[in-house]
Amino acid sequence: MSRHIAMIPARMGSVGFKHKNRKFFDCTADFLDDVKWFDRVIVSTDDPVVKEYSEKRGYDVHIRPEELAGPVVSIKQVFESVIEDMSIEKDDILWLFYLPILYKSHADFEESKKIIEKPDVKSLCSFIKAETHPYVCWNYDSDKKTLTQYIENDCFRRQDQPLAWEHHHYLYCFKAEEISKLDNEMINSKTYPVFLDEETAENLLEMDAPSDYEKWKKKFGEKGVIKK
Repeated sequence: MSRHIAMIPARMGSVGFKHKNRKFFDCTADFLDDVKWFDRVIVSTDDPVVKEYSEKRGYDVHIRPEELAGPVVSIKQVFESVIEDMSIEKDDILWLFYLPILYKSHADFEESKKIIEKPDVKSLCSFIKAETHPYVCWNYDSDKKTLTQYIENDCFRRQDQPLAWEHHHYLYCFKAEEISKLDNEMINSKTYPVFLDEETAENLLEMDAPSDYEKWKKKFGEKGVIKK
């Protein structure tokens, strides 16, 4: 039987919102403590305050190496370090929980659990509709003074554009043995997509700056939202 392991990345440094991982730790922790099927929770951090919060909850702490604590480190590098250092088995299922995502629905995670446990599913990620369709995006070469479409097309009607989706780590899990096949955002062509409805997508405000939190409070109040 595969173990389900929740992993929280919580480095100390934050450019846009100082100590946001400390501020929002309890929201995700309360959700995880209410989910009965997680066998283990690992917090990867270089922050002594988050380490203390984690230990009080009985979580395992992965001491984030200094070289993995900067702003240009991919989440894949963090997972690779966790897998190497924290006795992760190849058939373990790891779940990613970003603390600045304050919305959680138990039903979404229960359904994702059923999917990732299927033998042919190695990774799973949620997707939301792209705000800007890639067909209308262009690159400008300032040296050559030329424009190039990112995706070449001659589509002139919006309704003829194919659906375009962008990944969102609200729901994300993978089987540990798959990590070498995933890109730096932990996705590949075989990742199982969970397409979120517009209502859920609108609830996925991420707390990257104090202004984001002000928007959240106007809509939901001080705390995170956890739906059954």
